[in-house]
Amino acid sequence: MNLQLEKFSFIENSNYYKFTRDIIIPFGLKIISRLLRGDIDEDLIIMGAYGGNTYLDNTRALFEFLSKHSNYRVVWMAKSKILINELKKKGYNAIYSLNFNAIRLLRKAKFIFITHGIYDLLPIEISPGTTVILTWHGTPIKKIVLDQKDKYYLYTKWGPIFKLKLRYDEYINYILTPTTGNLEHKILCSAFKVPLNKILNLGYPRHDIIFNTDKEFIKGLKKKHGISDKYDRIILYCPTFRDFQTSTFRLTDQDLNDLNTMLKKTNSLFLLKGHLYGLVSDYKGYPNIQTILKDVDIHELYTFTDVLITDYSSTMLDFSLLDRPILLFPYDLEDYTRKRGMYYDLQDVAPGPLLKTIEELIEALMNIDLIEEKFKKKRKIIRDRFNKYVDGNSTKRILDFLNIKYT
Repeated sequence: MNLQLEKFSFIENSNYYKFTRDIIIPFGLKIISRLLRGDIDEDLIIMGAYGGNTYLDNTRALFEFLSKHSNYRVVWMAKSKILINELKKKGYNAIYSLNFNAIRLLRKAKFIFITHGIYDLLPIEISPGTTVILTWHGTPIKKIVLDQKDKYYLYTKWGPIFKLKLRYDEYINYILTPTTGNLEHKILCSAFKVPLNKILNLGYPRHDIIFNTDKEFIKGLKKKHGISDKYDRIILYCPTFRDFQTSTFRLTDQDLNDLNTMLKKTNSLFLLKGHLYGLVSDYKGYPNIQTILKDVDIHELYTFTDVLITDYSSTMLDFSLLDRPILLFPYDLEDYTRKRGMYYDLQDVAPGPLLKTIEELIEALMNIDLIEEKFKKKRKIIRDRFNKYVDGNSTKRILDFLNIKYT
């Protein structure tokens, strides 16, 4: 993070800033967008992700598939000019969202796909003939969106007063999920305040890549991410996002030495991938520990990962599709549960053991075969509970449902 910007981060947390961002700007864009005709272009599909700042997740998988296998005009919209230029160099259609032409295109789109909400693109007045699909970006274990107390106070109070369509139920036609259970669907209804008929359980497009078992394909992904073939085992650690100060956790020099010694003994590589919105340390000096860039596609990493370590993240449910060992490292479980809130008792949905200390984590990695034997049955139960489909066809299922043609 840029330290100069960090000094002024308090501005972004002020109610004045939030009121301007969430109410005044959307109100102005709504007025502007209403001046433009909403005639639908049946061949126009627009996608975005993560507040318009990156190129990841379910929408990326859909975007690349349709760009290659359809005759639609598929456009990626983002607030990053660097990202737009990178996509254009690859031959994709991409447009900078903060301009008049972007509003015009959004008003004409037949389909819009987003990962987080309308701010992935622009909070304009969506045309009545447009179908908007919120693909979301993971099956919630921790509380999310409107189930988080007070986080969206301004959003929910002033939106109706200004007659803004900012609530999910006002502009979303479907919310995508890989789950099939009533409880999981009710959680989504609660979090987004939408009716049950808007929950679309057809799977996540981002899952499709992990079912590609072609050795050359996987070898190419390892090379892309700078992973050597010399290791017998790849361990991926991806902690979840923490949007508040939790119990401090720091790896001491001794912890790192102990971890690296174990990795050397087992000829293993430990990959650390931080959350996109979190800070990550660079552990130089420990040859068996490697930091992965935060904005890479984690599902590409899954294809060659032998053991996953996480905590409260839905990565455990995604990775369970591969039927490989999973360890949970919720070192701040009590504090995190109290401050963020959870939909489940973590122990009940954990596809692996809960480990609280670095010593327990190292011990588990040393005895991963015993843990694999102990948790293999439960892991499959969790996999089937949270994933209706165990295949690589989610993209096609979604497109078929929406009657979007592809080759």
